[in-house]
Amino acid sequence: MPYDETSGLSAAQLRLGRLPGYVRQPDPARRAGERGSTYKKGWEVRFTARSEAEIAEIRELLVAAGFAPARPFFKGQQLIQPVYGMAVVRTYLEARELVA
Repeated sequence: MPYDETSGLSAAQLRLGRLPGYVRQPDPARRAGERGSTYKKGWEVRFTARSEAEIAEIRELLVAAGFAPARPFFKGQQLIQPVYGMAVVRTYLEARELVA
């Protein structure tokens, strides 16, 4: 897998930055103040797609980038491909900065 000299990100990881999606992060104040069983929000990137074919492409790209995609789901009129973990959030945000 080729690497970008300036950032150390693989080509597949850089392509993730071009995908439409959004990041969900835990709120440290709520995490510290509430018991663990009541506040469960964690680190997550949600990629959005309009079709099953787009989800399949996103999943292939995630695997090529070294991440394990979770089960996709519908939210409104969109298909959502979630990927959990702090590493994928950091990689996605870094790739978005390099693409912009």
